[in-house]
Amino acid sequence: MAKNRRTKDENETVTVDYRKPVPDWVRAAIDEYMGNDIEDAKHAGALGFMARALVMATMPYKDPKTDAFTRKNGEFRLRILAGYEGGIPYGIYPRLLLSWVTTEAVRCQSPVIELGDSLRGFLREVMELRSSSGGSRGTSTRVSEQMKRLFGALITAQYTGDLGNGRKGFKLRNVMIADDLDIDGEDWALDGDNTQGSALWRPQDQHEAGTWQSTVRLSQNFFQECIDRPIPIDLRAYKSLRGSPLAMDVYTWLTYRMSYTERRTRPIPWASLMLQFGSNFQSDQAVRDFKKAFLKALKAVAVVYPQAQVDVKDNGLVLIPSPTHIQPMGQPRQKELF
Repeated sequence: MAKNRRTKDENETVTVDYRKPVPDWVRAAIDEYMGNDIEDAKHAGALGFMARALVMATMPYKDPKTDAFTRKNGEFRLRILAGYEGGIPYGIYPRLLLSWVTTEAVRCQSPVIELGDSLRGFLREVMELRSSSGGSRGTSTRVSEQMKRLFGALITAQYTGDLGNGRKGFKLRNVMIADDLDIDGEDWALDGDNTQGSALWRPQDQHEAGTWQSTVRLSQNFFQECIDRPIPIDLRAYKSLRGSPLAMDVYTWLTYRMSYTERRTRPIPWASLMLQFGSNFQSDQAVRDFKKAFLKALKAVAVVYPQAQVDVKDNGLVLIPSPTHIQPMGQPRQKELF
């Protein structure tokens, strides 16, 4: 049935029609999330966090096959440079990894994050991935590759414009995500894979089990970004959207924007949203294709975050003041520069 939500403007109604066919992963999101929505995320152990810079502008969805990648959000620019020879992180896995690393940094208040002694256990318990197959195209191999890309990346955040109190200017910050990625053992390989040097874990013998932990040391700048300005999210909602990295990004962006949106916004042009979430290639057809993909992702996000109210216009997306999905502790969040 169609679900109508009345907004603050009684003449405006946002309609999400669930009578139309939806992909299987959206149905899975409904089943997974709706069984948990009564329980508070914190009490359920599902309170998570994301680094704000990578909510304002996002990683690519597909391999850009380049060592430099740029996203634009208004006057904010995010540039990702590859440090690891494999390239730029992309897709679902680095997003899941980033949410886990940020959450662990906030929870433990430490820049040293333990990755665990088993890749199979990490995939199952942290990333909730059922398959841990090896080989060149297996799940564990792809996760390992994306981990090396993510922890090797250099992020440059740039802003030109209003700095507050009537001041205009320019700000730039370079952030390495990790200083060190230490994998214990010289002959390490995939859990269950004997290919030397192929990934991040090696299986332990019984007599040495528990004697080492693979770790990543976050850079001080990125660690401070995590603990000073984290965006609270519900990990149940975030993981349930893993069928689409675009939907994952729309969810974190909406809950961040709603944390400081106090009045109905002007339409955010679809071309601007495409620069933030989609492609840097501009054409009328590209914008139409992006709008179609964005609305499909938005439909999935509405399942897990029904409080978010928006108005879809021909010329853009209007945000209507709504509760943020996870309320920040303390005072309401204000819009911040990086």
